Amino acid sequence: MEKVKKNIEALRVKPRKRSLEELSLIDDFLFQEIISRGEAGEEICRILLSTILGRPIGRVRVTTQKVLAGFDTNQRGIRMDAYAESDAEDDMNVTSELYDIEPDTIYEKPILPWRTRLYQAIIDAKQLESGWDCSKLKNVYIIMILPYDPFDENRMVYTVKNQCVEAPDMEYEDGIRRIYLYTKGTEGNPSQELRDMLKYMENSIAENVTNADIRAIHEQVDAVKRDKEVGVQYMKSWEREMLIREEGKVEGKEVGKQEERRRLNTLILRLTEDGRTDDIVKAAQDEVYQKQLLEEYGMADK
Repeated sequence: MEKVKKNIEALRVKPRKRSLEELSLIDDFLFQEIISRGEAGEEICRILLSTILGRPIGRVRVTTQKVLAGFDTNQRGIRMDAYAESDAEDDMNVTSELYDIEPDTIYEKPILPWRTRLYQAIIDAKQLESGWDCSKLKNVYIIMILPYDPFDENRMVYTVKNQCVEAPDMEYEDGIRRIYLYTKGTEGNPSQELRDMLKYMENSIAENVTNADIRAIHEQVDAVKRDKEVGVQYMKSWEREMLIREEGKVEGKEVGKQEERRRLNTLILRLTEDGRTDDIVKAAQDEVYQKQLLEEYGMADK
């Protein structure tokens, strides 16, 4: 897992400061502003869900940046970009469904399946907190909208559900769907409406408005981008993010220094125990030799 984390950090690009006008719907700040605009935001969320799932969706109730705590105060919780709930008609039955919509421009491919697993686990646990029995769990859709291919199959839509390994054709339904959407995917047969929607989400400009649903969304995008108060909020949000990043770097460097000191102190103790005092002096003067000794004692960086 540590190697995975290092790979993620290596692939992350330092964010370039962009104006509010340059943002697209796939960007976290703009997405939050759009869907948090009362009934208009809920309607946009409904349009997105209907386009993604390919079926009518009734009115949705949306909570933006919803935080679900872990199972107890010591366990990790999650912050969801858009947590929506709706009543869906299935034949003659009406069932309630939960949707977690996550536009995400940060490269996290190696951990995406684990991330969605965590989301699903905490959502289900919170449903049961009120004393429901498990047969009344709501259907859950976790939807990731990504500018990169999460599974390298060049598909626009990856729908993942649980199945029986020994009998893959056997019907097995537990109400969980994980949907990964790759905005540039070309394989498969997604609807034209979904292709157009994802193209617009990645580049929210007038030239990419191709139907009435996207036009309705674009009108809200335009309104948000013209709102001076939102512009001020965006600048403050950017400044906070950069401050957090810088504090994280400083903290990370300090942790790294502490770890380096710990390793060197341990090396000195080991060399002293082995009667290699000359090597201690040599290592203090020669960084290459110091690294050789760390490798010899199994304390080199992995």
